Amino acid sequence: MAITIRDTEKHYFMIEELKSLTNSNVTTKALIKGGYLAVELGKNYEEEKEKRIKAETELAALKATINQYLISKQALNDSLK
Repeated sequence: MAITIRDTEKHYFMIEELKSLTNSNVTTKALIKGGYLAVELGKNYEEEKEKRIKAETELAALKATINQYLISKQALNDSLK
């Protein structure tokens, strides 16, 4: 497989950063490794997003439970007065 990269001067700094990030001096290898990193990061992002949604749901349930407790406690205090 051959990869042709045109206008590399437009992307010089990004390519150099990618080479540094992937520990590769060859542009095509750096781009391929960067692609794999992007895929891995995308998967990690989706996993963390699901964890965050689950945590937010659990937090909302706990808040509702505490709120109901406080309402019940106040009602009990009011009835004892």
